[in-house]
Amino acid sequence: MRTSRLLALPVGVVLVAGLAACGGGSTTAESTPTTETSASATPTPTPTPTVEGLTVENAFARLSAAESVATSYDVTLSMTGPETMEMTGSADLADGKQNVAMVLPDPDLGSIEVRFVDGVLYLGMGELTGGKFLQLDPNDASNPLAAGFAGFADSIGGSELAGMEQAFTSVTPVGEPEQLDGVEVQAYEIVVDTAKISPEAGQELLAEGLAQLPPTITYTYWVDAQDVPRKVVYELMGTTTTMLMRNVGAGAPVVAPTPDQITTEMPF
Repeated sequence: MRTSRLLALPVGVVLVAGLAACGGGSTTAESTPTTETSASATPTPTPTPTVEGLTVENAFARLSAAESVATSYDVTLSMTGPETMEMTGSADLADGKQNVAMVLPDPDLGSIEVRFVDGVLYLGMGELTGGKFLQLDPNDASNPLAAGFAGFADSIGGSELAGMEQAFTSVTPVGEPEQLDGVEVQAYEIVVDTAKISPEAGQELLAEGLAQLPPTITYTYWVDAQDVPRKVVYELMGTTTTMLMRNVGAGAPVVAPTPDQITTEMPF
């Protein structure tokens, strides 16, 4: 098992948290299941979309307002191209919590499961951890594996749009409203001028493996009636990233493993 693969996990975690932060305060629950066990929820009618669409002038404020009240949701993420990854996850941010869970397929272990609950990190790595979850303190700088998750909690619930307030150069509706997981959404193409984003936002993009930022990045957002992005697609360096948010307001529970499922013995 290569330690570097595990140390790279926070990148995927941050991507999930970033999309999760784009969730809104909607309590509508879709019936589409995820790989996590979700509480059963009866779909409710989706309100008619707001009359005024997103524009360059209002998109940042409206999307930011929607993400600021995120509470519970399930997320899937896929990357295709030179870099590939598949991931499913859930988040529970209600009442100030920062609890997230995710599962990443692994060619050697079958899958890697990550849970972050009440400030404690749990890694399930199949036979490598004896079928249990390795418990780690992400603030433990003496542990290289734990140190790879340093600052992880600060990213949960953070805004994916942070640092881009002045960077939207165009916001264009694409096609007609459509159905996505039983919810009516409108697609928008949003072009971001990377010269106008904050240095911090630029560094986060560079952390994804870019040698330098392209002049612009084009995102496609599928937004529901509450301005919640239910789907986001963008391309960088030939890699296309697709993120889907489901079960808004009724995501799968995020809980810590039981004591008998936990180990503190380092596998390497």
